[in-house]
Amino acid sequence: MLVHESRVIVCCSKGTSGGPELLHQLVDELRSNGREAYIAYYPFGTPFSCPDAYKKYDTPQAQLTDEPGTFVVVPETATWIAKSIKNARVGVWWLSVDNYFLASHNSKIKDLYLRYKSLIRARLPIFRIRNLLHFSQSFYAERFLQNFSIASHQLTDYLSDAHFANRFSGDTGGKEDIVAFNPLKGHKKTHLLIKKYPEIEFVPIQNMTSQEVAALLRRAKIYIDFGHHPGKDRPPREAAMAGCCIITGRSGSARYQEDLPILEKYKLDDTTAAYVKDFGVLAESIFKNFPTHVQEFEGYRLKILNEPEVFKQQVKAIFG
Repeated sequence: MLVHESRVIVCCSKGTSGGPELLHQLVDELRSNGREAYIAYYPFGTPFSCPDAYKKYDTPQAQLTDEPGTFVVVPETATWIAKSIKNARVGVWWLSVDNYFLASHNSKIKDLYLRYKSLIRARLPIFRIRNLLHFSQSFYAERFLQNFSIASHQLTDYLSDAHFANRFSGDTGGKEDIVAFNPLKGHKKTHLLIKKYPEIEFVPIQNMTSQEVAALLRRAKIYIDFGHHPGKDRPPREAAMAGCCIITGRSGSARYQEDLPILEKYKLDDTTAAYVKDFGVLAESIFKNFPTHVQEFEGYRLKILNEPEVFKQQVKAIFG
């Protein structure tokens, strides 16, 4: 056990996305283990109700307190919180690597500016958080920290029950020749594919309810993600559980089998123009031989199914 403090406060931004849900999952798991744990939303001092999507978790609120016997968990995007903490102990949970630097990946000049801005306004530089306890949601984050000689402890995450309840049963009858994609991830690279293959039906995941997204993924044969994979992303896992074949690039966490354990033939080298042709060949093969291809993702689906138990064991190892 690494955290002996009697009280744990998990700091969380006021929003609904993958990161905040992980933070709620941690508080819920800690409390199920009998630990005194709370969520503290920032900016601090302003009222905020738990989002409806997270009310299924046991996450009572508390004010952030700087007292001995308290352990404070902050995401990597909010290391500024650690600056004012003198008595409590602090742990940084790396839910993303790219978001620490506010990387946009649109241009090197813009990314340098955003990195400078983030370190001035919000993020503490690595050397100032080196001595804190560090948790990594992905193997990608673990390797990133290793480059700075910082050891971290694996603390991953899991999908909500809804994705398990409606998981792919092996019945391919309702599947269609559709490629689903998130237009916010790898937009430029995806746009090239859409332009090159007008005969393929690409359906963007946008302006949809969670039920509509789930329905689309249950219909689609392919989900693509040529984004930067700043952590072990949820969308590929959600798509896999719905019975999609996953095609990605090799950026960020996608390059590691520990984070995205799919066959390498489904990870295209999108740093070269050849990925456009390679995608066409692969997509055609998947559409024509879907039962064979989707079976190759069974190992990935089984690993996703086991993630809740892995998370429980990680929390116990770290927090007791």
